[in-house]
Amino acid sequence: MVIVQRKSLSLAERLYLPEVLRGLSITFKKIFQPAITRQYPEEPLPTTEVTRGQPRLVVKDDGNIACVSCGLCEAACPAYAITIDGQETDRFIEREPERFDIDMLRCILCGFCEEACPKDAIFMSNELELADYSRSGLVYDMEKLKRPASALKGRMDYIKRINDRWQTSSST
Repeated sequence: MVIVQRKSLSLAERLYLPEVLRGLSITFKKIFQPAITRQYPEEPLPTTEVTRGQPRLVVKDDGNIACVSCGLCEAACPAYAITIDGQETDRFIEREPERFDIDMLRCILCGFCEEACPKDAIFMSNELELADYSRSGLVYDMEKLKRPASALKGRMDYIKRINDRWQTSSST
């Protein structure tokens, strides 16, 4: 049988004074360093063209929505957050959504809808704020989703640029 000799603790060690003093010294060092926290509501979060915020529908310069109700974004959505009902229009060979809803409580901001859209009608915006007082307020209809193309230009240019890098130019 092995007998373990235990060290007898001093009064300071029994009162955890070394640990308390070490913790206080770290606290006092950090007090005088500049703060690194974000002051969120007062200072908005920084965004760039790469930021994937909430999805938005593009409104063309003529005032019509760019969406043709093909349903590819609805099919590509892994969270089943998009609902589209299409209708015919007076314009030649075009359809438009009669109803286009995105349930932002289900949306995971993945950007698959943006990638699936053949008409460049839906893009992820730099709008990050997602709060409301009711669940029904977070089901965005077409009017809440519409944005002019100029408001989404940064993201549209970014997507075009990353998609164009895969294009091969035959300069022969």
